[in-house]
Amino acid sequence: MLLGNYFEEIPDFIFSLKGLSVLSLSHNEIKNIDSRISNLDDLIYLDLSYNKIEVLPSELGDLKSLRILLLKNNEIQSIPVEFFKLGNDLDVLRLTYNPLPTPDDSFHELTPKEQIQTLISIQNSNLKALKEAKILVVGDERVGKTSIINRLLGNLHNENEVSTQGIDISKLNFNGYETHIWDFAGQELTHQTHQFFLTERSLYLYVVDAQKEDNQARDIHWFNTIKSYSQNSPIIVVVNHSDKNVNYQFDIQRYQNDFEIVDVVKTSACNLNSLTEEIKHKIGDSISKLHTSIERQLPNLPGINRELPENWHNVKNAMSKYKETQNVIDKSVFENLCIKEKVIGTPLQSALLKILNSIGTVIAYPNDFRLKLNQILKPEWVTNAVYKIVRTPSETPGLYSEEKISDILNDRYSHAHQQWLIDLLIKFELGFRLAETSDLLIPMRLPSVMPEFERRQYNQGLNLRFNYHRIGLLKQNVLPQLIVRMHTYVDENTSKYWRHGLFLKHEDCLGVVIADEPNQSIEVFLSERNENARVLLQWVRSNLEKIEHAQIKSKDNDALPYLEEVAIFDDDCEVATGYVSYQKLIRANKRGKETVDVEIKCTETGEIMDIEASVSKLLGLYSRSVNGFTISEVTTVISNILLRLTDFKSKILNETEDEISDRLRESLIATGYYVKDQSRGGLSGTGKGAGERDLILTNEYGQQGALIEALILKSLVKKTLVSHYKKLIDNYNTQGNAFDFLITYAKVKNFGTFWNKYITNFTNFDDVTDDYTDKHVLRVGQTYIDVEGIDEKRTIVHIVINFGVTYGNE
Repeated sequence: MLLGNYFEEIPDFIFSLKGLSVLSLSHNEIKNIDSRISNLDDLIYLDLSYNKIEVLPSELGDLKSLRILLLKNNEIQSIPVEFFKLGNDLDVLRLTYNPLPTPDDSFHELTPKEQIQTLISIQNSNLKALKEAKILVVGDERVGKTSIINRLLGNLHNENEVSTQGIDISKLNFNGYETHIWDFAGQELTHQTHQFFLTERSLYLYVVDAQKEDNQARDIHWFNTIKSYSQNSPIIVVVNHSDKNVNYQFDIQRYQNDFEIVDVVKTSACNLNSLTEEIKHKIGDSISKLHTSIERQLPNLPGINRELPENWHNVKNAMSKYKETQNVIDKSVFENLCIKEKVIGTPLQSALLKILNSIGTVIAYPNDFRLKLNQILKPEWVTNAVYKIVRTPSETPGLYSEEKISDILNDRYSHAHQQWLIDLLIKFELGFRLAETSDLLIPMRLPSVMPEFERRQYNQGLNLRFNYHRIGLLKQNVLPQLIVRMHTYVDENTSKYWRHGLFLKHEDCLGVVIADEPNQSIEVFLSERNENARVLLQWVRSNLEKIEHAQIKSKDNDALPYLEEVAIFDDDCEVATGYVSYQKLIRANKRGKETVDVEIKCTETGEIMDIEASVSKLLGLYSRSVNGFTISEVTTVISNILLRLTDFKSKILNETEDEISDRLRESLIATGYYVKDQSRGGLSGTGKGAGERDLILTNEYGQQGALIEALILKSLVKKTLVSHYKKLIDNYNTQGNAFDFLITYAKVKNFGTFWNKYITNFTNFDDVTDDYTDKHVLRVGQTYIDVEGIDEKRTIVHIVINFGVTYGNE
């Protein structure tokens, strides 16, 4: 082993090892790379991560066989131009955590060729610090956000200031740092839309009203909102109206361990000469103090002092001028500006566009295929349209037809832009299209009143409570977002959903999910205790976990803000008499305990009692022991799950690969398998960094058992199919699995023809469909791969399921 040996240079004997293909010298003390590295003509893999390398020799460019070059966590400040010779053949290049002049964090997502092109272009340019950022001003309605901004801008206080209806944007220079100040509407209905525009590397002003009572729930809501979309951005708490309550104290100690609160400033938006001498003495020139606090924080923002090529600044300035007169700027204008300023190539232009988006110059989502327009948008033009849609009531609460949205936006927005705005709402999970009409449903606009329903039938089966156990942690947008994520499981025979809940159905299992905001909990009631119930419950748990992980992240861990608790009902299944922690049951089961103490409330007397509850009985309802892990057993389980999913064919027909794989994942978990998804490992088939394996089946100790690579095909595209197969067999088998899976979600009319063409792309293909199913919508096959050093072959199981509309009985 050569890693971790404190080498200060590459040992001499290495350079004489002709035929050496893999060299790992990470975690040493190497400062220089000898030019003799070029002797290693056959080197394919070179890992020099976690060293002290400052300069890379030009001879690295002579390694014609090199495919993987890992250089992260060094002190490299530039790369030699000879790296251009590596660009076309290099599959993986890791340069993270080096003091390189990278334009943006997304740089590391580029292909090796694009990374090399970008760095060398920047290295050959005159550089100038960015010194530009967003300041985002948030808080409840009528706390004085707009008044504070006006006073910072040097304007006099206006007591008749009208509440902000959308977002107002102002510019102000703080000691050489140019800022775009975004004033957000404070109305509750608009809170969920803030996520469109809250960005990282920004400074936040959270404004509270000193005249109002201390409100921990309100504070936590806003701090979590900021943290959700802008991890580690600094927050200045502005205590406004301090002239009306000079004794108000904001409890910074309560929040400082969890949030990046850097200062608390007491302010009054009133003109200084209108304040009494006593007030002046106590709060001073509060606007000047706030100005000074902002000046102190801006230089510390990540990336604000990042040096960018001068020609990038020229493009930025030109785009700012266009924005003064244009709401919509054709992307060709931006591209032509880039060409004029010699910012050449998609990688460089995309990096610059992302920077312009983050500092608030324009609105653009270059990395999201759904939101890629041929135009770049003025921020106010976008924000006001979004607010206008969500603030306008509809004839049917929550439901917006395209005609209704067109009426709301009038003639200022073209049909293409209206569609883009709808996609924006869908991307950020504020709404979804109804399959039958394509109308947009926005859950936050649904009625708040719970419909009447027979509660008892939902209490018969599995029941789980998500107890948020701390005021303010259950945010108002969680249930609407859960509705968006789970609308494909809605029970069509009910009133479907309301603002705080929804009805679900999966096979024979009915369910209802209810958010109880006063008690800070979400409760799930299911009618059955079978596998269908477990699938539905797992789907709720998984989606809620994803929502919360995206919104609330502790500094040190990914702890969720709720406790999962199993409900214990009375004999008539009418009333929950008590709850027991799901994790407590898991721990007790691992320790071999048969019972746990549970505190319940007697329904007749109201007396609190302690009972011994059976661990196996309670836990057995919610989880199953792991199924067998032979190739036959796993293939059978996956095949049966996919066949059940064809019941959702009409919905799945419009779903993405990730959405279908999510259904498969949750069903596998409910069946008893341990599943990880989107895990890093291996190489990407496209060469874009580390690959992402769709699903990984593991044992209970996290050891890998089988990989599942999935893809969607609407016709037999050989290049796509072969690339996924090659990715699976060449790059992802880091654990030496005996078998792995390639699953194709077909959406075709003639499935028989599709399958026959599919088989022709592989040699030694065994069609084993008859061993697993007699259904015409599913086919199973196997191919076999030689494994170096052992006699047994690795098996790739091909499962193809058709969700398309087929001809006749074909």
